[in-house]
Amino acid sequence: MNTFTGLLSTFQSLIPFAASLRSLSDEMWSAPLKTDKWSTRSVIGHIMLWDRHFLQEAIMPIVEGRPLTLRHSDYDTFNRHAAAYADSISKEQLLSECMSVREELWRLLTALSEEKREWNYTDGDGNPFTIHHYLDDFVAHDRHHLDEIDRFIGA
Repeated sequence: MNTFTGLLSTFQSLIPFAASLRSLSDEMWSAPLKTDKWSTRSVIGHIMLWDRHFLQEAIMPIVEGRPLTLRHSDYDTFNRHAAAYADSISKEQLLSECMSVREELWRLLTALSEEKREWNYTDGDGNPFTIHHYLDDFVAHDRHHLDEIDRFIGA
């Protein structure tokens, strides 16, 4: 199992990765990573909106001592919305939002007491939720998408 500190460090690494995408050409930014796949733009929108969702529905309630409002989402609908949102704003705005939301998440997670980090919460659907599991899942999720982008850029 990954340590909390190690997960936080890896979680934070999205920020410089996103900053590095500022130099990507508009053509590369908008091109599908593979046939019938998302573009880098859509992937960054997807990551940013999931970050925002977890910030608002899980992490802020934990920080503020409120019940979690996080509920199971229709992933396909959420992801279509994320891709449409990414297409509606500039590259700079999307990258700035992505970095800002991730920085806020990282800051709040870093500041949590050990008790809150280790607590077994209940989400809005009545399912267990732990910070460690969330970080573990999202670090793997990031790695999957960032590897796709790296392969595309390096191709």
